[in-house]
Amino acid sequence: MGQKIFLDLIYQSMQDSAQQVRRSLGRPSSRATRQQALRQVAMLKAAKEAQQTGK
Repeated sequence: MGQKIFLDLIYQSMQDSAQQVRRSLGRPSSRATRQQALRQVAMLKAAKEAQQTGK
């Protein structure tokens, strides 16, 4: 349960940051789905693990 809450907080933080960037660039806001955000987190985690094992 704690991991789900943590992922939800990451998702919301990513959405807020992306919205701020789009606003600063003058672009319309759009929101990624939760599934897209979870996929992005999984890709980032895999990249980090690959980087750590590559050292």
